[in-house]
Amino acid sequence: MVAEALISIIDDDLSLQSALVRLVRSLGYSARGFASAEEFLETGFMPKSSCVITDIHMPGMSGIDLMRVLEKRGSCIPVILITARTETVLEENAVASGAHCFLRKPIDTEVLSVCIERALKP
Repeated sequence: MVAEALISIIDDDLSLQSALVRLVRSLGYSARGFASAEEFLETGFMPKSSCVITDIHMPGMSGIDLMRVLEKRGSCIPVILITARTETVLEENAVASGAHCFLRKPIDTEVLSVCIERALKP
């Protein structure tokens, strides 16, 4: 575990976002929640983030669109994509776009913990 790691959590479902922030903090990481990809990009937390957990489907910029923006900006921040949807094409698109992990809601705590640990390894 990297105690100084900041995990940025982006989800327009504020109750889920809050629950994920609490969960990630309980795993020993710093966490900050954002209601949209645009908010995350505008606040200046991108360069401070060690990992991003983002919903795929949100109003405005999607999680996959956010990954493209991060790549264009030269960012190597690992991204964990999450979704409540069940279409298999979503996982294929997530992997093809370079997602570090792809998780379906409800999020399994142990699987999320492993994904974060792998994302933070140099």
